[in-house]
Amino acid sequence: MNDDRASIGIGAMIVFIALILVAAVASTIIIKTAEELQQRAEATGDDTRDEISGKVGIVSAHVGSNNAGNTAVDVVFVVAQMSAGSDDVTAGDVTYLVICEDGATAGDIAQDSDIISNQNSELIDGTALAAGDTITSGATFTFDMTLAACAPGAGDSIEVRIIVDGGGETYAQMEVTSLDGGAVLV
Repeated sequence: MNDDRASIGIGAMIVFIALILVAAVASTIIIKTAEELQQRAEATGDDTRDEISGKVGIVSAHVGSNNAGNTAVDVVFVVAQMSAGSDDVTAGDVTYLVICEDGATAGDIAQDSDIISNQNSELIDGTALAAGDTITSGATFTFDMTLAACAPGAGDSIEVRIIVDGGGETYAQMEVTSLDGGAVLV
C-alpha cells in the first residue's frame, strides 16, 4: 500500500520554514534601516541645535576709533552675547568677518577677519578673554573689530558675520551714521 500523505506534510513544512527565513531576513533589513534613520535623525537634530543655539547675538556696535584724518572707521567696538541654550564655546572658536566695498575699485570687495580673542575681548565683568577661555551660554562679552582693509566712512555700510566653529553664524549689516567715537552703527 502506498501512503503519500507524509510527502505533503514535508512539503508544507519546507514552505513554512522558507517563509520563516524570508520573514527573518526582511525584519532584519527593516530593523537595520530603522536604526540608521534614527541615527541620522539624531545627528541632524544635534547639528540643527548647534546651528541655532550655538550662535553669538550682536547686542550693539559702536565706532571705536577713526583714522587720523577722521574720514573712516578703524575699529568697531562690539557688545555680543551667546545665545540662550548654547553649549559653552571657546573664545578661540569665534571669528568675525567684515565685508565691505573696496574704496579703490568700484564693485570690488575688501574684508577683515580675526578671532575675537585676538581683538581686545573681555567678558562684560572686565575679565579678559584668551583663546582657550570658555564663554558660557547667555554670557555677554565685548571685542574690537579692527578694520584694516575696510575703511567705511559716514554713510557707508559693512556686512558683519560672526562665526562659531562647530556652531552657528550671525549676520548683520551695519551702517556708519557718524565717525564720532562711540557712535552707534545701525
